[in-house]
Amino acid sequence: MRNPGIQGVDMIARKQHVTLSDVAREVGVSRALVGKVLGSCSGNIRVSAETARMIREAAQRLHYQPNLSARVLSGQRSGLIGVLIDAQPPPVTFRTLAYIDQYATENGYRLLIGEAHDSIDSLYRHYTNFMQYNVDGVICMAHDYPGQEVKLRELFRNAENIVFVEKTILENVCCVEVDRVAAVEALTSLLLETRKRVGIVLENPVYRSVRQRQEGYHRALARAGRENEALTCYLSDEVASPDEQMGRVVEEFILPERLDAVIAPNDLAASHIVRNLLRRGIRIPEEVAVAGYDNDPFSESIYPSLTTIDDRNEEIGRHAVELLLELFSVKEPASRTIRVTPCVVRRESS
Repeated sequence: MRNPGIQGVDMIARKQHVTLSDVAREVGVSRALVGKVLGSCSGNIRVSAETARMIREAAQRLHYQPNLSARVLSGQRSGLIGVLIDAQPPPVTFRTLAYIDQYATENGYRLLIGEAHDSIDSLYRHYTNFMQYNVDGVICMAHDYPGQEVKLRELFRNAENIVFVEKTILENVCCVEVDRVAAVEALTSLLLETRKRVGIVLENPVYRSVRQRQEGYHRALARAGRENEALTCYLSDEVASPDEQMGRVVEEFILPERLDAVIAPNDLAASHIVRNLLRRGIRIPEEVAVAGYDNDPFSESIYPSLTTIDDRNEEIGRHAVELLLELFSVKEPASRTIRVTPCVVRRESS
């Protein structure tokens, strides 16, 4: 085996596309041997652990990228996973996406991303594009589009090797379900231990995730024998800054209803509720406890630090990849649901 000088390595690395032959010349072995180690060809070629290590190190040094078309033509997997995501998601969604990418990479896969907003048709076009790229499977993070349930069932009912994040109306599919009902019930119950008038601020209840929070809130009240004490504020869809919107929530909901605790729709909204209450000289949590949702990084660093709910995004991402890998390994895929229950993170604001 030979090792070219630094100049030779630089010349190879500057090529537009590094090939198996380039890696083979770098190590001083055959192209077939390199293909065996890097997964671009099969066969009964034997290779020592030391040689395999040298080949992988050379491939990394030269920034070798496998030829996906060649892999597919040879009957191998493409090593690609498609991810369908909404184009305007809450920021916490990208945390889940980051963990999906992490666990996909650890298992030898790369991601293709397809974005759409409020359109099942657009999502399906991305799905068909993924199929043209011969992706091995798809993780769908965007499908809760009110009024498009029939379209979802029509277009995705026969989709193969697909895992949904969040429960869907489709039968016999694999999904990771986020149990926000249990999480909000736990948070509300915690506040009810020391507070008399606990309210909740919700976005548009046409979305399933919002209805889950609503249900969890009402379950906690019912369990405490206070089901007639529900205090709910629904946000309008008008465009306004978070500070302006939460200012109105304080003036038109929290103060008139004499709340001593409030659950905001997310941590950003909660921080602006805190800001507006403090402007009016209202002490937190002594007079009003405030809780958010999402466990955004800033929620721990502001003062008072925010009580919130953590969706356990790492678990969601890991389970989504694991479910997809399971689908790859079985001949007759069966539906399966993994439930992730978010946890309450209690801090100074409550």
